Amino acid sequence: MLRLIKLDRSYDPETIAVMTAAFDTVCQSLSSRIRDDEHLQRTIALAILRLADQGVRDPMLLADAAFRELAGIARSAVG
Repeated sequence: MLRLIKLDRSYDPETIAVMTAAFDTVCQSLSSRIRDDEHLQRTIALAILRLADQGVRDPMLLADAAFRELAGIARSAVG
């Protein structure tokens, strides 16, 4: 089931910093070829936004969730 983010949501500066840190962590750990893929960047960002909307504010938890989502996409593309 695809959970959409809230489009009318705003974030305080601390939350934006946490989400940015999580996004950067994920992107920096990927190869440059994968890291530059806009679809994957969007997937990472949306995973982070969904969890932030649920109240998660730990950058490592946000990054881990984005990694898991990417892994699920990779498995479904292969299988």
